[in-house]
Amino acid sequence: MPSAASSRDSSIALLVVVALGVFVAADDQTSIVTVLPSIIRDVGITVDDFYRSSWVVNGYLLGYLVALPLLGRVADVFGRGRVFVVTLLIFILGSMLVATAPSFGWLVVARAFQAVGGGGVVPVAMAIVVDELPPSRRALGLGAIAAASEAGALLGPLWGGAITDLAGWRWVFWVNLPMTAPIALLGWRLTRHSGGHPGRIDWSGAMLLAAALGVFTFALVDDPLAPRPLVLTVLILLVGVALGALFVRHELRTPVPMVRLSMFTIRPIAAANLASLLLGGGLIVALISVPLFVNLVLAGSPLNGGWTLMRLTATVPVGALAGGWLAGRLGLRLPAVIGMLLAAACFFGLQAWDRDLPEALRTLPLLVGGLGFGLVIAPLGAAVLHQVEESERATAAAWLTMSRVIGMLAGAALLTSQGLGRFYAKAGNVEFGSPEFNALVEQAQVSTFREVFVAGIVVMLGAAITAWFIGRGKIVHDEQWWTLG
Repeated sequence: MPSAASSRDSSIALLVVVALGVFVAADDQTSIVTVLPSIIRDVGITVDDFYRSSWVVNGYLLGYLVALPLLGRVADVFGRGRVFVVTLLIFILGSMLVATAPSFGWLVVARAFQAVGGGGVVPVAMAIVVDELPPSRRALGLGAIAAASEAGALLGPLWGGAITDLAGWRWVFWVNLPMTAPIALLGWRLTRHSGGHPGRIDWSGAMLLAAALGVFTFALVDDPLAPRPLVLTVLILLVGVALGALFVRHELRTPVPMVRLSMFTIRPIAAANLASLLLGGGLIVALISVPLFVNLVLAGSPLNGGWTLMRLTATVPVGALAGGWLAGRLGLRLPAVIGMLLAAACFFGLQAWDRDLPEALRTLPLLVGGLGFGLVIAPLGAAVLHQVEESERATAAAWLTMSRVIGMLAGAALLTSQGLGRFYAKAGNVEFGSPEFNALVEQAQVSTFREVFVAGIVVMLGAAITAWFIGRGKIVHDEQWWTLG
């Protein structure tokens, strides 16, 4: 029989491996920000079809969304550790497919498949943390996983830009193989004897959900130069609504649903998921808009855009750890609300960006925003995971992450279609050949970005109001994790 010290060492080793897996998956998510311009040139997307490039991001997010609830339930049934290893293997295979992509269509499908692996890593990791750590340390453990995720996101833009400059964008994905394979091997050795909670998996529900999400994504992404008729967009959205209604009806009637919908009637869970959705919308706006502003308005290189974005991503891990620590001392509500308000303050500072950008104004808002985006992660996760049974934790964590990714998907789609559409409308009013043509186009760019940043302020203020309703939740002792007020 293993000793307590041996068991503790094994748990620590497993947590380290899990954190490394989260780190690698997160690194890949954000590296696309600086890799995308090179990919666009390589696969032959023209300026007029630039909006199609959003599918490189949206395809990944869509695959992520489809995988999250399904793999969360699979992990609850077959064992969190085993499924964690499988997600890494899918991620490796998907990376190989992306690296060998001969065309734009192949690339989008490969990115979606790769995301199926990446989509399962974070929620399963969160559930493993809750299983392995004592109650008094769970909030801090969730903060550590969030810090690993955001540390990967921190290095992603620089990692992608540097490898692209040295060896080409395909090598950004080839290097995932030697990075991820040892993690998968160690994870298998540490978890091969772990078990789950026997039960059925709702494959029909998963297909209905995937179809609904795919239709909604298609409806949101449109050509800003030649938009489809409004009636057609409305019809597509109605199809998505119908598929979503069929999913809800199916989940309410099936004996073993993919998710227990009644959990969303619990106020802290509903508030945390809605706040996470708004958080995702604000986050993707920052992740895409900041490097684009540097590349388009300031005429900086993709790597320079990555360096600028690093000012935001650098403080997210700090905020994530601080959020876990504060959640155990001040409760869940206060750090979550403060974090959302700091993110809103970030967009307020970005709204003042112009062609002449002082270094202080370039840096301070992003540092504040990164701290805010990180601060909310552990409180939102803790508010959800404590409200469900142990057998549902991976599923609940998956749906919380899914809410954030839905917000990111909607934000990316609207930013690409609506943001580009507003810019094209403004630029179209500039007389071609005018002596001030370049200056007027730059002014249209700055004006469009400012409107996007104002939208970010509104979204994050809404998120702050929503986060208030997750409850105070404060740790009181080992047996009772926290009480919710």
